[in-house]
Amino acid sequence: MGTDTTTLAILGATGTLGRSVVEAARRDGHEVREIARSRGIDVMTGRGLAAALDGADAIIECLKPPQLDDTAGPWFEAAARTLGEHALAAGVPRTVAISIVGIDRMQDYGFYRAQLVHEQAVRAHCPGPMPVRATQFHDFVGSKLRRLGDHHEIMDVPSQSVDTRAVAELLLAQALAADPAPLVQIAGPRAESTLDQARRLLAARGDETTVVGVPASESMRDGGMLPGPEVILAGPTYDQWLAEVEGPGRNR
Repeated sequence: MGTDTTTLAILGATGTLGRSVVEAARRDGHEVREIARSRGIDVMTGRGLAAALDGADAIIECLKPPQLDDTAGPWFEAAARTLGEHALAAGVPRTVAISIVGIDRMQDYGFYRAQLVHEQAVRAHCPGPMPVRATQFHDFVGSKLRRLGDHHEIMDVPSQSVDTRAVAELLLAQALAADPAPLVQIAGPRAESTLDQARRLLAARGDETTVVGVPASESMRDGGMLPGPEVILAGPTYDQWLAEVEGPGRNR
């Protein structure tokens, strides 16, 4: 697959990552099929999927399950099975799927067990499977920050978060590459502490509430979320991203 205009079917197209992939693909002049329930297409039931995949050159799968725990495993399996059946029938040759760095090292955490099931299901059911593993996105800390009484709590672990736009560019590159790698990994440029990130996030918002670190799984505490030397380092640092999204004049 070369660099000419292609037709890309993007699953989870209305989510945080999916929107970035859609934007990058359209910027480069590719035809985009947005696959999401809000677009009338359901990967669980197959409704609208055959038409959405007809003539597609590649699938970019950015699905997010309803629950981020062990229950996501069967959900991912069912989604991959339905997607694979329709993709094979439509003759789509390639499936690029988002995954998470280090999931095979962090099987003491429910959602990462489910993500490993996800990878295995895509490989088992979808044509031309190519997972792309990314570290947590820069907005991960904000999504996990919890207010309890007079303070906030966040899991206190080392991480190396990445901008979703950098991940979207890599997903797109894998979908278009003539000779893509069977597995690529991406992380942000600098190792961080989620507790420090949370404190900087609140400071950028002018919020002086105390942030307290709480224990995470043993594998996370031991650096399981950190990338290895084989990963691609890309995108802005957390502080650069924070200045962009939380800077003066931004809507809260």
